[in-house]
Amino acid sequence: MIDSNVFKLNKPEQNDPLQEVLREGARKMLAAAIETEVAN
Repeated sequence: MIDSNVFKLNKPEQNDPLQEVLREGARKMLAAAIETEVAN
């Protein structure tokens, strides 16, 4: 058996609540970073 730390992500069409939370968090972080960059 080969040990691996790689794991499969769900396909985008699958409705996974955790992935939705992570996506929304990423969107908010990107939006904040862009707004900060534009303001400077």
